[in-house]
Amino acid sequence: MTEQGQNLVQQIQEQVQQSAEDFFGESLGAIKNQLATQRSQLQEIVEMVPESQEGGREQLEQLLSSYEELENSLEEVAQEQGLQEMVNQAAQQAQEAAGQATEQAQESAEEAQEGAEQATEQAQETAGQATEQAQESANQEQ
Repeated sequence: MTEQGQNLVQQIQEQVQQSAEDFFGESLGAIKNQLATQRSQLQEIVEMVPESQEGGREQLEQLLSSYEELENSLEEVAQEQGLQEMVNQAAQQAQEAAGQATEQAQESAEEAQEGAEQATEQAQETAGQATEQAQESANQEQ
């Protein structure tokens, strides 16, 4: 094989390697974000369980510890692979996207509530007018 051909093969191998590392890093980042979100939700649940429910609370705390161990293992793998920065960046992007989706959902809910309030006001006005007309009609018949 010529030197130019060998250089081309090497470039292709490097690109494939980089693509694989990017994919792996982004995947780990998404998993890291998902674990952190679910661990946070589980923590909220643990805090809601009364202390009188020791057995249930203890089991939930063990699950919480398992989530933390998974997160730590993921961090170690990312560090070993030299992908920690990429993983953290992907996790942050996923978290920001989730935050934006939450904001949009809240805005939609607020808009729906405003629409419902307006519809209620219109219905009340219409009902009031109908009541007035019925009373007028009843008064005219007497």
